[in-house]
Amino acid sequence: MTHPSALLLCAGTLLALAPAVQAAEAVVVASTAPGYALGQVVADGAAVTVPEGAGIMLLFANGRTLRIKGPFAGPSDRLAAGADGGDPNAPARPSLGGLLGGERFAQADVGAARAFGAPLNRAAERAFAIDPGVPGTYCLPVGTRPTLIRPQDGGLSGLTLSGDGSTATVTWSGTEGQQPWPEALPLRDGLEVRVSGPDDTPRHSLHLRLLDPAPAKDAAPGAALALRLAAAGCGRQTAALLRPLRDALVPLDLYLAAEQPPAAGYRPGDRIRLVLQANRDAHVYCYLRNGRGQLLPLFPLGTGTSARVAADTALTLPGDRMPLPLVAGESGGDMEVRCVAADRDLGDALPGRADAFRPMDAETVAQLDRALNALHDTDAVVAQVILRVR
Repeated sequence: MTHPSALLLCAGTLLALAPAVQAAEAVVVASTAPGYALGQVVADGAAVTVPEGAGIMLLFANGRTLRIKGPFAGPSDRLAAGADGGDPNAPARPSLGGLLGGERFAQADVGAARAFGAPLNRAAERAFAIDPGVPGTYCLPVGTRPTLIRPQDGGLSGLTLSGDGSTATVTWSGTEGQQPWPEALPLRDGLEVRVSGPDDTPRHSLHLRLLDPAPAKDAAPGAALALRLAAAGCGRQTAALLRPLRDALVPLDLYLAAEQPPAAGYRPGDRIRLVLQANRDAHVYCYLRNGRGQLLPLFPLGTGTSARVAADTALTLPGDRMPLPLVAGESGGDMEVRCVAADRDLGDALPGRADAFRPMDAETVAQLDRALNALHDTDAVVAQVILRVR
């Protein structure tokens, strides 16, 4: 697998929010656990639930990272010794109090994100740029004039920004990619900016937060900045800072599980529901081995259906992306589902996809094995779940 060698964390000017980030508050960097997403804040002392086979990575303001592998249920600070202050470069000393006495043992590791990072002001500049074509909350350093980047929406090559009784027209021409915030529209904390298209039709709103510079004690600049942006609701900017950290420290991973507890099993004819989640955008391909030992393409349904799965987003099968029911075989015999997540669209490289829910013959299965073994330049991971049929 190949990953960026440098961690793009911003160091430089820190932004202070009121209230200040709590000592043991953390932000999610990567997750295969349903319910947790990149940039999500985990409050100090809040319960964290990670199912078996899933995992999350948290970042604390002092630069420490914490990876929790399920099964785990409890406050994250049980595992994050030193996360509430102290030298972020000191050896990690996870606290195991209260863990060994439970029914299950949680695996965790604590590291220092600083070891991978350096001050990269360019990361901050990208984070603080505003795409007026995307609604949401944007944080800006007080006393600066933000940059507007050209919207992806071609219908917004010309637009109008309005707020507090002021209006400004913004247009892009040629290959122009960015321009400064219009002086005709003064900035203030909490400003609600209405965005209208060239025909003056209202599109959406931008909510602006102005943040004051302030020192942060016992904090790693990039980590503290990410937490403060997340706490202010500036999700897109938080993600812009955290994605490079995720890509540098966390390989592509996939969680796959059945909603039914493994010990309960299924009776022939029972409906089966699966849930999967990748820790980054990926293309996912799932196969079912039935009780007769036959292999069937399960997801996506046919070659014309997208295999792309968004990061940190739980996908349920059956569901909107796969409406066909999944049923325990009448003939009995355990079933197995295997899913392959890849960092690129494998397209027609995987044979047999055209006939979803139809058993593949031996030659097609052999071709599939050869195709998977040939993915030398692709980041890929396999997850499986056994479905016990009584």
